[in-house]
Amino acid sequence: MSFVSFQGTPMKCHQCDRTAMYQIGEQKTPLCLDCYFKLSQIQQQQIENNERIMNYFSDEMAFAVGLPPMGPRFPPRPQPVVVAGAKLHNIHVNNSIVGTINTGSIGTVDQSISALVRSGEPALAEAIKGLSEAILQSGDLTQNQKNELIESLSVISREAATPAGARQNTVALSLLEKTMKITALANDITDVCQKWWPVLVAAFSVAAGS
Repeated sequence: MSFVSFQGTPMKCHQCDRTAMYQIGEQKTPLCLDCYFKLSQIQQQQIENNERIMNYFSDEMAFAVGLPPMGPRFPPRPQPVVVAGAKLHNIHVNNSIVGTINTGSIGTVDQSISALVRSGEPALAEAIKGLSEAILQSGDLTQNQKNELIESLSVISREAATPAGARQNTVALSLLEKTMKITALANDITDVCQKWWPVLVAAFSVAAGS
C-alpha cells in the first residue's frame, strides 16, 4: 500500500467516485478512504480467521499426543463496538449516548483513526480519538453541539487521513477554529481539548505553510 501522490488532476477511486488516497497491490489500484477501510476490514478478518485455525490445529496436535496445549497462541481480538449500525473499532462510547449521535459522522471519524494508525500518524489518531470520546461524554455540551462537533471532526479527520499534498488545509483550519470555540464552553473536557486541539492545528498549519 502507498499513498497517492497528487501532481495534477486528483485520481478517482477504482470503486466509487471519491478521490483516491491509496494505491493497492502491484497494479497500484487507487482507492478512497472508505473503500480502503472496507478492504482493510476484509483483510483483518481473514488474518483473524487464519489465527483461529492455527490455534485450533495447535490444540488438536497436542490433544492427539496426550499433552496439554503448549507454546504461544494468538490472543483473541477485541470485538468492535456497534452503535446503531456503525461499527467502531477505535472510539469507545457510553451506552447512554447510543442512538443520539450521528452514526455516519462517528463512523467516518473511526475509519479515519484506523487509516491514520496504518499510515504512521499515531499522534493525530490519538488526538482525534481523545477529542471524539471527550465530546461524546461531555455533560456540559448539548446534544446539538455534540452532533455539530462530531460532524466537523468527521471532515477534519478525513482531511488528516488524506495525503498531505491533497489536504484542504484551509477548510480544516476553519473548522478547527469553530470547534475549539464550541468546546471552550465545556469545562469538563478542558484538559483534553488543551492537550489535543493544538496537535491537529499544528498538523494542518505546517501543511498550509502557516
